[in-house]
Amino acid sequence: MRKIIKFVIAFTIMFFLFQFLVTFFINKHDTSYTIIHENKKYSVRELFVRKKEMHYYNFQVFDENQKKFVFYYDENLRKQKRIMKDVEVYQEGNLYCLMPIFKDGKNGNILCRKNDEMVSYDYLKQKEVLLSPWVEQLKAKGYSLGDEVDSIEKQETVMVYNHFPENFSVSLWNYQGLYIMKKGSIKKLDVLEDDYYENNLGALVGQYYVFADTDAQFEYDRLHIIDIINEGRDFVDIHPSISKDSYFLGVVGEELYILDREHKKEYTFNIKTRKLNEVGNTDNNAKFYEKGKFSVENIYTISDNKKEFDKNDYNSEIEEKYHPIWMKETSDKYYFMTSDYRVYYVLKDDLDGKVLLFQDSNLKDMRVIDDYIFYLSGDSIYAYQMSKGLHKIITYSELLYNNKNIFDVAKK
Repeated sequence: MRKIIKFVIAFTIMFFLFQFLVTFFINKHDTSYTIIHENKKYSVRELFVRKKEMHYYNFQVFDENQKKFVFYYDENLRKQKRIMKDVEVYQEGNLYCLMPIFKDGKNGNILCRKNDEMVSYDYLKQKEVLLSPWVEQLKAKGYSLGDEVDSIEKQETVMVYNHFPENFSVSLWNYQGLYIMKKGSIKKLDVLEDDYYENNLGALVGQYYVFADTDAQFEYDRLHIIDIINEGRDFVDIHPSISKDSYFLGVVGEELYILDREHKKEYTFNIKTRKLNEVGNTDNNAKFYEKGKFSVENIYTISDNKKEFDKNDYNSEIEEKYHPIWMKETSDKYYFMTSDYRVYYVLKDDLDGKVLLFQDSNLKDMRVIDDYIFYLSGDSIYAYQMSKGLHKIITYSELLYNNKNIFDVAKK
């Protein structure tokens, strides 16, 4: 009897030790399983990856006719497998929609096939395809579809809505410094004495917004730095100074690139070392970043045309297949926009399975961080994430008149 008890205790310890090791060390899995809804089978491929504190689940779901749906979920379920337990289904005419239900009782966002193209519920709402009364039935069951009424935080002409995502900070250039918005809060940090309207000397490097001291009487010899996460301020006196006919080329990694058009010189400013270094001039030309790599270009060509770095990521297969005008890469996806202002995503291991997320013909500028898309349209900034949907998060009337290089985003 004692041997049996010892064996049971040892087995229990080993089992929990194994579970701990799996939870601690395993940071990805790829598993397949079947779920049954109303006597119909749905085949699920579940891909999980952990990146730092983020937990990403991607799902490819096939019905009995091999119609495919692609879902995304980013909740921390302690690396569990087989987390999709059911689906809700809607079919009418050329619409065929699924909504996944997960182990934690929460639901994902609705995804539909319309004319055999995968489209998000948010895109359908934009086109006034409301899926009633099915959506009302889902709400009656207690599922959340992101349609809750917004509450508002307001300061001067800036409003922040309660769908603002957790752990993000958005900065807005206000001509003398920044508004910094977080969920439920707005802070104004003015630095300059005089308004600087055309903001071609400001850029976000990591979580630090760097901008020239345009109050200077002659050349610019100081850079101001605002931490948009922690809201701290600093400045760095730079040598040599840069002429007033200068602009920021762009940011690559921890380096901000600056072009002095008057003196025909290119500089980098490193956010960690806080040092300014000359990297280009009329003798050795300039470094230029495009399609994910640097090249050497004639500094006069860059200066005369006021060329800026290409902010897009690049994938030749997506370029050939979809002809995007904008593209961003995350750990497991590509987001891209076509010339008709439709925004899609595809998984890296399924480039044929594009999903139409939303369309906005007034879209002016976009940022992507951890599978959140932030974009500017009209007088507002919107945030999209597949499992949470599309929401207005900020309204600022000045965006109607000035929308170039005016907002940035960082994550805590």
